Amino acid sequence: MPEHLEFGANLTAGAHDAAIRATYLGQAHIAGTGPQGATCRECVFWHKWKAATGGGKLPSPPGYFSKRHKASPNALKKALCTRPILNKANRLIPHDASACRLFERADHPLPAVRPE
Repeated sequence: MPEHLEFGANLTAGAHDAAIRATYLGQAHIAGTGPQGATCRECVFWHKWKAATGGGKLPSPPGYFSKRHKASPNALKKALCTRPILNKANRLIPHDASACRLFERADHPLPAVRPE
């Protein structure tokens, strides 16, 4: 039995792997399988939860980055995909992630950048 595994030059990423690589941990399904050009920001399930008085949780829209943020000033913060799916990771997703097949368009999606 060899001590290490040798990979040949033909072992490369396939074109079919691009959707999996574009998917963020916490998305409801594979990225890019939703409507063409739609992003998670436009989905009804993309938002943060804030603690409410009385112990419950209420939905609240994601906030904005401060003007001092170096990489993306005035851009939306990441938020959760709150689509109820068992054993789905509870991770934040950026607003520009490609929509999945479980996408439902929000009535009033937030703008990608804070209006001046």
